Amino acid sequence: MTDAGDRPQEEAAGRRADPAPEPPAGDDGTSADGVADDALHAEITEEGSGDPAATGAAAEAPGCGQCAEYLDALTRLKAEFTNFRRRAADQQAQASERGAAELARGLLAVLDATEAGAAHDSELVGPLHSALLEALTSGGLEVISPAGERFDPNYHEAVQHTAAGDAEEPAAPVVTDVLRTGYGWSGRVLRPAVVSVAG
Repeated sequence: MTDAGDRPQEEAAGRRADPAPEPPAGDDGTSADGVADDALHAEITEEGSGDPAATGAAAEAPGCGQCAEYLDALTRLKAEFTNFRRRAADQQAQASERGAAELARGLLAVLDATEAGAAHDSELVGPLHSALLEALTSGGLEVISPAGERFDPNYHEAVQHTAAGDAEEPAAPVVTDVLRTGYGWSGRVLRPAVVSVAG
């Protein structure tokens, strides 16, 4: 026999055991929630997927012709920069040579003085003249002392001239004496040699 006090507990247990009501089904047998989920999934897919071809066209890469133009411009720029570096190096070297030549030109008077002093007192002044001359020639100074050589107006300055005699064909003038030593620097004449010539 069941007690009246046990009935509410049995009824509550029965209610818990009852399955939850299913959502109403659609015409094709699917639930309403399933239809809504499918529609939401389709909408998200439409918005997010897009057309890959359309996306690629929007950010189209430059064509082969434009790439060739860029490569040609880069090649020209590289060549111009290489030429610029070469010109800058040449200009720097020339400026350094000019500076050294001007320094040597300023020391020519000292060389003349030591050379004249060595002619009078070779023991006292001779070593000084030799040391100074050696230091300058090691840096690029060139001595022009053309005694016995053919006269060259590019390197010699003739202040005395002696006729060659009664020869039928005049001979080429030859340097007979060097009155003042000439000097050059790296192939350039700083001061021509003052000479006397014959011929």
